[in-house]
Amino acid sequence: MKRISRYSRILLLVVTVAFLAGCPGSQQPAEQAPSRPSLTGTTPPDAEKMVQQAEQARKSGNIPKAISLWEKVIQKYPGHAVAARGFSVVGNLYLAQGQPDRALQYFDYLLYTYPNWDGIGQARLDRLRALAAAGKKKQAMKEAVPLWETSTSQPDLQVGLASFMAGLYGAEGDIETGWDWAGSGFPAASTPEQKKTLTRATVDLLKNADEGQVKRLYKKTPSDFMKVFLDFRMAQLEMQKGRQDPARARLKELLARNGTHPLVPEIQAAIRGTRPEGAEYAVNADRIGVLIPLNGSFARYGDMVLKGLTLANSDWSERYPGQQVSLVVKDAQADAAVTTRSFEEMVKKDGVLAVIGPLGAQAAKEVAPLADRYGVPVLTMTQKDDEGAASSFVIHIFLDSREIVRSVVKHCRDKLGHTRFAALYPDDRYGQKLAKIFSEVVPELGGQVMASVSYKEKTTDFKESLQKLITIAKKNQPPTGVETTPFDALFIPDQVQSVSLIAPQLPYNNVVGATLLGTNLWSEAPLVQAGGVYIEHALFATAYYPENPSSRAKDFRERFQEKFGAPPSYLEAQAYDALMLVLQARSALRSTGIDRASLLQTIMTAKGFEGIAGKYSFSPMGGLQRNYLLLQVQDGKLVQIAP
Repeated sequence: MKRISRYSRILLLVVTVAFLAGCPGSQQPAEQAPSRPSLTGTTPPDAEKMVQQAEQARKSGNIPKAISLWEKVIQKYPGHAVAARGFSVVGNLYLAQGQPDRALQYFDYLLYTYPNWDGIGQARLDRLRALAAAGKKKQAMKEAVPLWETSTSQPDLQVGLASFMAGLYGAEGDIETGWDWAGSGFPAASTPEQKKTLTRATVDLLKNADEGQVKRLYKKTPSDFMKVFLDFRMAQLEMQKGRQDPARARLKELLARNGTHPLVPEIQAAIRGTRPEGAEYAVNADRIGVLIPLNGSFARYGDMVLKGLTLANSDWSERYPGQQVSLVVKDAQADAAVTTRSFEEMVKKDGVLAVIGPLGAQAAKEVAPLADRYGVPVLTMTQKDDEGAASSFVIHIFLDSREIVRSVVKHCRDKLGHTRFAALYPDDRYGQKLAKIFSEVVPELGGQVMASVSYKEKTTDFKESLQKLITIAKKNQPPTGVETTPFDALFIPDQVQSVSLIAPQLPYNNVVGATLLGTNLWSEAPLVQAGGVYIEHALFATAYYPENPSSRAKDFRERFQEKFGAPPSYLEAQAYDALMLVLQARSALRSTGIDRASLLQTIMTAKGFEGIAGKYSFSPMGGLQRNYLLLQVQDGKLVQIAP
């Protein structure tokens, strides 16, 4: 009888269960190798039932039962795609159990018998893993190249292969070849998960690289993207030498220049991992610092924030009686000495876990370097661009003026078809800032700013400014032969009181039919009652407005009114959310231990946190990400039109 191939024997052994069970005494195979089955994609109901049982067994840790059930599927349905999947799953189960030689039997059979199965590329990669685990690393390295060349249309496979090979060469001490594999994988990585996988592999590859090896990789002229990994490794080496200050400076500069790089979480973790000055002071996880103005002209804003924090703390204690915290409240002023002293007292004497505040831009500038120095998470209620130097421990939890303007302009462009815009703004710091943002956002979204004119603070007569606005806008408008308002929308970044004075003067100055646009300031007073018919169709964006009909906002408003005798504003709602974010993160850490660095990381990885003032997520650089409510006056009522 003619000698037959190993694969023919395996196939018949599979059919008779002898191969799968590893038992002797199988039937003698036929002389001719069987043909490869054509696969049917639909899984029979009985097979699906066994698959579900196998998965339940795997999840519960009963691997032998899972393998047994998958083998029954393979035996009974060899012509279905589920059989090919079965060989892949069982091979990986054996590989995970530390039996690579057994796993190779399944992968070899799978590749021979089902070469057209949809998952065959991943199966080839799994086979390489089994080869390496079985001590056949050189063979795995050799076979990796043709697999790469045939997987150009499979980014997941290329990312997985590049990650695996980077690790394989790294384990063999060949960092340069591993580096080449990692660099080849990133162009194929398009999803966050793919980038995260390769980033982890690249960091692991370099963790044992010494300064000489890193310098040799620099000489390979890596891309700017890959160079970040080398810069990061050099900073780590500086830390190992005890040069923490230069290392922190290098890391902070690297973070500032590469805010969207997938290595950002690693860089941030490294910064927090360096021993801050505050490490010598005890931390009391039951104390949260509050840094707000308690005296002077801004004390009323501090009082508003404190009310929101007080209600949040009360609500949390009621829901979770065993997780109470106390608020340590200190004064923050424009005076740097006052703010600095207050912050350091909270850290050194009170040992606060985190700090909420301050409110002012100047106070925030004083706190940012202190947050880094002492390693204390700070949720500052200022906009990111209001603060000076970047801080790895500061999270900005406040309105973003640029995103507010963008929301309004985008709606005008996409939904209303407006292309021509104008701005009439108060000649103060806020008005100038918002007018500048408006002039940048409108062109970005495909519109044109026809004119932008300021008016004096506290004025009541806007005739001169309006006439100037019209004159400039007409000059910038192509001749049409028709006398119309030379812009579709007019942006007025001011208080409702000013808007109520400007709106009635518009028709008398030939501004008719233009949509009035505003900011969150319009939500802080009764716009409809103040503006009357003159602000019909006006719209603005905000994160919170007191009359929001949602059950969450309504419940908050009623409880706040009951406790303090007045309705809440955005500031109280934002303060409430800030403390709830901290308390929720603190609660998540109770089983593993509460510390400042972990608290910060937990907050910054929050996705879709449901607050009173919207849903919260954070960017790697600590920037707040959320959608803003879009409100419009319709038939004399304020109506939410988005989201």
